[in-house]
Amino acid sequence: MRERAIVKEIKGDMVTVSIELQEGCAVCVNNGRCKIRKSDLSVYNKDHIDIDEGDRVVVEIRTSEQAKSAFWVLGFPLIMLFVGYGFGAFIFKGSGEGPAVVCAGLGFIFAMGIGMLIKYRRKLKSFPYILGKEGEIL
Repeated sequence: MRERAIVKEIKGDMVTVSIELQEGCAVCVNNGRCKIRKSDLSVYNKDHIDIDEGDRVVVEIRTSEQAKSAFWVLGFPLIMLFVGYGFGAFIFKGSGEGPAVVCAGLGFIFAMGIGMLIKYRRKLKSFPYILGKEGEIL
């Protein structure tokens, strides 16, 4: 998804931008509640495009990266919750549900840690990035 934005602040390769209202924003039912229009957004200037504060830029927000981040932080721990429960129930047969629930919790916590580490390593890839100055890209 591409959005037009105005550069507010530049700190190295990280740029703070303000997303502009789009044509459809006026008639959108979420116009008053849309968070992307109310706050500044940090974006990555991965191609080191020469920009200054106040410039209008086009920002690419990759939905695939958002989905990957959601999986590692939410989906993987949820899967490991059930895997941990099944593992605990299999290993501690006849001991009741207590050990299985503990294994489920440990699996969840372990998966959260792994997911956060993976997300941290892919941090810059998951940021929206600047495609170029408005009017200079196709």
